Amino acid sequence: MGRLALSLLGPLWVTRDSRAVAGFEYDKVRALLAYLALEADRPHRREMLAGLLWPEQPEKAARDSLRNALATLRQAIGDADADPPYLFITREAVQFNADSDHTLDVVEVTRRLEQAGRHRHRNPETCRICAAWQREAADLYRGPLLAQFSLPDNLDFEYWLLNKREQLHRAVMGTFQRLADYSLLRGENDAAHFFAGRQLAHEPWHEGAHRQAMRALARKGDRSAALMQYQACVRALDEELGVKPEAETVLLFDRIRDGIPL
Repeated sequence: MGRLALSLLGPLWVTRDSRAVAGFEYDKVRALLAYLALEADRPHRREMLAGLLWPEQPEKAARDSLRNALATLRQAIGDADADPPYLFITREAVQFNADSDHTLDVVEVTRRLEQAGRHRHRNPETCRICAAWQREAADLYRGPLLAQFSLPDNLDFEYWLLNKREQLHRAVMGTFQRLADYSLLRGENDAAHFFAGRQLAHEPWHEGAHRQAMRALARKGDRSAALMQYQACVRALDEELGVKPEAETVLLFDRIRDGIPL
């Protein structure tokens, strides 16, 4: 028995009782685990899973491959020893047991963002409770969903993964943006610069994040760094998008260069 910890944000990492889980053997076993864990709200018919992960094989061969992958997966995560089991498996379908003793970082991030989204407040831009939940979500975000993982010959799986990855990425990027704005409003310029930087680490062309970083640096009294941030913005926009900065960004640069308080 033991807690299964699934970390799917960034490179896939699985532990049981804080010890790394090995024995997945090949990528489609990892893909099967990720798919079942992220789609744990319902059972999945075996023929669907077989077609998703082995589309190039005849139906019987694909179902045999699924059966072998399930056996490998159960062995790797210690499913036979878990009470309740991590997987519900029948002749017809397979489902990840959401009530098993496990954690899933995607669920933890999503839960905190949903809490902030449901919270009633007078002004969402200055709500400390929402900001606390958003900070917890940000701390748990190690990187894009299943970073550097793909099954290039499985187009349906790739479409599913890219869609999931983009949905979560957009939600977390919005959280970084709100946390940077929140920090600027509170005069917490180091925090504002940090959250602007987290956006830029994923999207160097994000002009709004460059402006947040410029404001934070200027308000800290580091005008030269703020002006260098503008130059980094100009280069990123040119290299990534082939465009020039927006008028708002140029105006902010002018104010900082001329020493006008922000």
